Amino acid sequence: MCFFINSSERIPYDSDLFLDIGNLLEIKFIKDGELYFTNNNYIIKKIDVELAHRDTDRRNGLKYRSILKKNRGMLFLLKNKEEYKKINMKDVRIPLDFVYINQFDTVIYLDKYVSPMKDIEIINFPSTINIKYILEINAGMSNEWGIKEGITKIACFFKLNN
Repeated sequence: MCFFINSSERIPYDSDLFLDIGNLLEIKFIKDGELYFTNNNYIIKKIDVELAHRDTDRRNGLKYRSILKKNRGMLFLLKNKEEYKKINMKDVRIPLDFVYINQFDTVIYLDKYVSPMKDIEIINFPSTINIKYILEINAGMSNEWGIKEGITKIACFFKLNN
């Protein structure tokens, strides 16, 4: 279950600017909230999360970043159940684990050790599965933290920026 509070602290930016600057960028992590992983109602891990909820955020994701600290991630808030197919690793410099989360806030699939700078294989989930979030974390963290498909749930708290 995720809770969002609207705020206007973050200044909107022009997405074309990022495309023009390309590899000269090093984008810093901006904490929007906290995400808790639970197994059987016990908290197994808390991480800081940057939220990708605007079109520009979802399009850029973790592109142009050379580092993501261990206890951090980027949570993609998807508008529809097919939007997960647009996520890719183009211009992402770090290997990641992708955590797919359904409408019941349950981890339903883990795509582990995804290599940077290449297209990812699109997973075709059954039509009955509704992907609500994708969480990107450093490669290997899903194993280290004990995240398990069908068992691990999330709870998150965010201050949404316009």
